[in-house]
Amino acid sequence: MKGSEIRQAYLDFFEKKGHTIKSSVSLVPDDATVLFTIAGMVPFKPLFLGQVSPLPFTRAVSSQRCLRTNDIENVGKTARHHTFFEMLGNFSFGDYFKQEAIAWAWEFLTSVVKLPADKLYATIYLDDEEAFNIWHKEIGLPENRIIKLGEDSNFWTMGETGPCGPCSEILIDQGAGIGCLKESCAPGCDCDRFLELWNLVFTQFDRDTEKTLHPLPKKNIDTGMGLERLAAVLQGKYSNFECDLLFPIIETTAEIASVSYGRDEDINIPLRIIADHLRAITFLIFDAVLPSNESRGYVLRSLIRRAIRQGRRLNLNGTFLHQLVPIVIETTGIGEVLPYCDHISKVIKQEEEKFATTLERGLNILEELIEGYKRREEGVIQGKDLFKLYDTYGFPVMLAEEIILEAGLSIDRQGFDEEMSLQRKKARAAGLGLEEKEISAGFIIEHEIQFVGYESMQSKAIVLDVIKGETLIERAEEGEVVQIVLDITPFYAESGGQSGDTGILTNEVVQIEILDTQKSTIGKTIIHQARIKQGMLKKGDTVNAQVDISSRLAIQRNHTATHLLQAALQQVLGKHVKQSGSFVSSDYLRFDFSHLSPLTGEECQRIEELVNNKIRENLLVEVSEIERSRAEKIGAMALFGEKYGQMVRVVKIGDYSLELCGGTHASATGELGLFKIKAEIGIASGVRRIEAFSGMSAYRYACRQQEINQDLSQLLKAPLDEITSRVERLIKTNKEQKKELTRLNSELIKGKIGELVNAAIKIGNIQAVIIRLDNTEQDMLRETADLLMDTMESAVIILASIVDGKVFWLAKVSQDLTNQIHAGKLIKQIAAITGGNGGGRADIAQAGGTKPEMIEEAMGEGRRMLLEMQNS
Repeated sequence: MKGSEIRQAYLDFFEKKGHTIKSSVSLVPDDATVLFTIAGMVPFKPLFLGQVSPLPFTRAVSSQRCLRTNDIENVGKTARHHTFFEMLGNFSFGDYFKQEAIAWAWEFLTSVVKLPADKLYATIYLDDEEAFNIWHKEIGLPENRIIKLGEDSNFWTMGETGPCGPCSEILIDQGAGIGCLKESCAPGCDCDRFLELWNLVFTQFDRDTEKTLHPLPKKNIDTGMGLERLAAVLQGKYSNFECDLLFPIIETTAEIASVSYGRDEDINIPLRIIADHLRAITFLIFDAVLPSNESRGYVLRSLIRRAIRQGRRLNLNGTFLHQLVPIVIETTGIGEVLPYCDHISKVIKQEEEKFATTLERGLNILEELIEGYKRREEGVIQGKDLFKLYDTYGFPVMLAEEIILEAGLSIDRQGFDEEMSLQRKKARAAGLGLEEKEISAGFIIEHEIQFVGYESMQSKAIVLDVIKGETLIERAEEGEVVQIVLDITPFYAESGGQSGDTGILTNEVVQIEILDTQKSTIGKTIIHQARIKQGMLKKGDTVNAQVDISSRLAIQRNHTATHLLQAALQQVLGKHVKQSGSFVSSDYLRFDFSHLSPLTGEECQRIEELVNNKIRENLLVEVSEIERSRAEKIGAMALFGEKYGQMVRVVKIGDYSLELCGGTHASATGELGLFKIKAEIGIASGVRRIEAFSGMSAYRYACRQQEINQDLSQLLKAPLDEITSRVERLIKTNKEQKKELTRLNSELIKGKIGELVNAAIKIGNIQAVIIRLDNTEQDMLRETADLLMDTMESAVIILASIVDGKVFWLAKVSQDLTNQIHAGKLIKQIAAITGGNGGGRADIAQAGGTKPEMIEEAMGEGRRMLLEMQNS
């Protein structure tokens, strides 16, 4: 059976057993405790923990894409370690238990995929007599094929306390010729002979702080079976990498590299690592993760660079990974990824090209590092220096180690590992950090608040709590700024990118301005940031709550415009466009999205036209609340990072846009009036941002643009349609004049070289030129230093210049003096005095600064440092 056929057979089998088929969720989970989706149960965690009521279903089945990096060093070296894999799983939430779980697992393996029953074994927890009896008496498994194991291997826990339970693993005997080859080999051995296929977890206890086990009122089933592992067994392969889900990738890579897979492990291992990592890379990018230097993006970048390094072991020195994306998608058999093939390939190719530059730059830095250690007669390169090369410049450690060993030096591996451990802790902390803007006061009493803001912008309400600073108070007087909790509120609390409402609270004796509306840490309580304008407010008072209608309507227009914008972006740029963040206020909207390159003027114009066309069509904006599973089936877009319950709010704009959204919207697109894009910029690698306006804000922006054009027309004495060509001519003329000015300055400096040489001073045993050349740009300082060095041969040159209030520094040291004087260290300390920073190599360095008044003091410091460096 093909891997894709096994996946479908598994889903079909359990659907017939009353399970709801759940599609694989993103590798980026709705769970702040994990960086990636690491197991099939992750999407169902709220159901297992009893956080969802009522349950949308009590039985579920899935083939979940997972990613783990904890065993990355073993990937490619063993038959079964992966970073990316699919986990087949069936789950019960207080429904069936051990008897059905074991019986159905046996039925699927022996009757559906037809594994030989006499090759199958079961392990159970040593005290689990119930599981033993089911396996032995009901399934008919002989006692000698039921192995009792201890807590380390056959008892699952969520932590030291909480839900836990025994588990039962189903193993297959692959034959005496596989694994450790010892006569004593038996289930429980670490080798691959008795291969674990399926783990059945029986969550039936709650462990307290005294380690006592209490039966759970509702018992759960959580099972997991690796698709790749099962495919390998069914296809008669002893390595997961040789099943049809991975081997075509290996074959294609081998063909590109002109090598053969099979006999030579020095070739096999890189091919396996590339195949594994490319699957992880492909699906991370599909799930809107982009390469970066932090959190998930850092992991993605590391995987890409690790795969590139393996390619170098196969003499694949150019870009090659992006060429393999089509075969990766084809082998998985997951059709939803196909439309994103070009986008994924482009992201990978761009990263490959960046890394090629990194490697080139890193080689230069590594060579300088080695030279420095040799000059100081130090034989061990410190871990912190090696880690800086790896972390700052992205240079592969193994490649660095090879070059260092070839140079006759060794490395401080322990020091490097310590630095790496520290970095991983930082990355983990960054990945688990919560970014929602919430009120995080632990003293706030959580309340179930009735939000009526979808239906109305005003309501009567009772004041439940008044908070000042970190104290619950009974009353607030005129002029005080406090936080107010109401039992009923029409005020929308900031979430999903939509800003919180403003407005007023009033009654016969008090008038209160609502400045902002936010959510508490847990997210149930809506908190109103308020200023008492008149009178006194007391806990228990009844007030009239009124949202600022003008502000809310403007926010609604911008929110609807954001949905139209996303749909237009996907239409113009492609389906790979996914939301990375947004902000919607009454004044403007901001939308961040995944896309590799800046938008062209033509693309921006097309997007703007599409949105305005939909505004003119006056499409109906329909809002409904439906089950999340149904929303997924009809293709409603969800925002990564947002947490959704089983019932979700769907916003449909004609047949043009369909999104999950908890925000407020216009009732029809015609209410938006006009849409204008203000700016399109890059905010991170592969992430673009559009700022735009709708309604009156868009009209005012268009009017202002017209005023600017009229002003330019008058200044340039040109009609409006000739402004662009006139400005282009001015820019061209300016460039030509700058070029001529540079040439004249160069000639002038050449004529002054003799004068500058004569200005040299002797500091210790060194000839030095330390001088100001104001109004000289950085490139001209460099040319001057080169001319001086050609004339003087042995010298230290420090040049300073002030241009438009900014300080420029350049230092150059002749090669014969670099063992005493380091230009980078010299310039870094000097520039700091003028409020700047910089650095460079031992022979040349440059820097900037913001304090021109300190330039003379800095030059004096330069003279002092030159003397000190000679004496050290």
